[in-house]
Amino acid sequence: MLFASTRWVESIRSVTILFAAVTLLSSLSACVTSKDVPQSGFPWRASADVVSPAELEPGQWKAVLVSGSNSTSAYDAAAFDLGQRLRARGVALVATALTGSAGDFDATHAGISRAFAWLGDDQGACLFFASGHGNIVGFRLDADRGDRTLTPGELDRLLDKHCGDRPTVAIISDCDAGVFLDSRMRQPNRILIAASAKGRNSYGAKMNERYVNFDRCLMGAIDAGAATWREAFQRTMPCVQEREAWLGVRASEPQAYFGAAVADLAIPGAARPTAQVR
Repeated sequence: MLFASTRWVESIRSVTILFAAVTLLSSLSACVTSKDVPQSGFPWRASADVVSPAELEPGQWKAVLVSGSNSTSAYDAAAFDLGQRLRARGVALVATALTGSAGDFDATHAGISRAFAWLGDDQGACLFFASGHGNIVGFRLDADRGDRTLTPGELDRLLDKHCGDRPTVAIISDCDAGVFLDSRMRQPNRILIAASAKGRNSYGAKMNERYVNFDRCLMGAIDAGAATWREAFQRTMPCVQEREAWLGVRASEPQAYFGAAVADLAIPGAARPTAQVR
């Protein structure tokens, strides 16, 4: 009877040890399989060569600037003039893809891809700007002979390919521009600025104005000394709202997303604020 009891105790001990071993192995397996899962919930991985936004100089930026339509010269003017401003601030790698006048590249899917490739993929930050017409599908490229719509998915793939994990700013100025703030585009290394919400119109210019309303206000904010892209957007909002109130039209509701890694990214060449001793 004592012998049987001893065997029973040994069996219980063996089962307990085996259970503990299985539990330990399962725990180790969970650690191994979960360590590569992004904790932020975004499909983004920091890499060793990512440049800190605080360390960026104007010469580390590259920019692709697009006008999607020649229905008004204001679209070409915005893309061309923003390029001139960037060059004056020290950004050497600037490519324009224009519809109504001669640019560096055609304002087509292929032309935009070539513009990115021509600038190279090793700069510290990317800027993509597009002004023109759009709808709930995407940004219209009137010069394209095939598919004339640049979709959020296509832009997301372009930015992934040519900008990677580096600080990236994408500005879309058209109607329904908010479609570009979808979940694919929202990554921690990106700033997304849209001239209008999905389902809203973005308004044009007076006959004597060089830019459409949003572009005029954004350019004015940059010229007035906005230090960061967030500040530029904040200064743009009341300017847009004032014009729309004067016109008596439905609000366009510009939108923006500021990724956690670039929330206070400086505009190239902007004066950096200095600490003041009180």
